[in-house]
Amino acid sequence: MKTRIFFVEANPAIHGNLRDVLESRYMDVHTLSGGSALIGRMEHDVPALIVLRDGLPDMKASAVLRALQQAGHDTPVIVIGDAVNTLDSVELIVCLELGADDYVRMPCNPRELLSRVENVLRRAPHKSQMPANTMGRCDIGDFVLDFRARMLTRHGAPVALHSSTFALLRLFAEHPLEVLSRRIIADKLRGAGEGHCDRSLDVLVCRLRRIVEPDPSTPRLIQTIRGRGYVFTPSGMSAAPPYYDELDVMPPAQAWKRASAVNSYA
Repeated sequence: MKTRIFFVEANPAIHGNLRDVLESRYMDVHTLSGGSALIGRMEHDVPALIVLRDGLPDMKASAVLRALQQAGHDTPVIVIGDAVNTLDSVELIVCLELGADDYVRMPCNPRELLSRVENVLRRAPHKSQMPANTMGRCDIGDFVLDFRARMLTRHGAPVALHSSTFALLRLFAEHPLEVLSRRIIADKLRGAGEGHCDRSLDVLVCRLRRIVEPDPSTPRLIQTIRGRGYVFTPSGMSAAPPYYDELDVMPPAQAWKRASAVNSYA
C-alpha cells in the first residue's frame, strides 16, 4: 500500500519536481492549496505525513501546526520555507515547539527532501496510516466520541467538553491499550489550550474520569499504571492491575482488603 502524503502548497507548479520525486518512491501525494484546506481535509482524512509550505496566503505554518494540535492530530509534519525571509529563525523555533518534525529551506535538492521524508516516516508511529474510517468514531462505554464532529455524546445527547479535555480523550482513543507516559501526553497536548505539568495533567485526567467513568473512584476506562503513566481501555476491561496515585481516589475498602489478602500469600 502506498504511503499517503499531503503536500500543502499554494502554487504546486513551483515544487512539482519535489512532488514527482516523492511519487517516484511509490508515495501517494495529494496536493492541497492552503492551511484551511488542510485543516478541513484532516477532519475526515488522515495521511501518514504532511509536507507544509510556510508563507501560504491564508495561514502561517505555525498557525497551521497550532490548529492541528488543538484538533488532537499528531501526524508528522515537515515544513518547507524560503532561504531568507519566509521561514525566519523565530518562526522556525515556533514551528519546532509546536511539533514540526523537520524543516527544509529552499532551494532544496529533491533527494534531500526525499531522505528527510523517509527519516521522519521511519520514526513516526504507524497509526497515522490507518484508514480514515477506522478513526471516525470510538465507542467508550455509554459514550461515542466522534472525531469528525469533534463531539462526545451519551445516548445521543451531546456532552460538554473543554478543548483540552477533548484533546486528551481523543489522544487516549487513538492509543487504546497503550501505556502513555505523562511526558508523552504533555508533549502531545501542547497547544491544546493549557500548559500541563505532571500534577496539572493528573488533574485533567481526573476531570475526564468524572465525565466518562461509571464510577470515577474505581476507574476502568482510564487506568493509572504506577511509574509509567496511563492506559486507555475502551471496553472498560482491565488491561493491567489498577494503581492509584496521589490524586486518584483510593479503591473501595473491600477491594483493598482483597488485594491485601492476595498479597499476603505472594
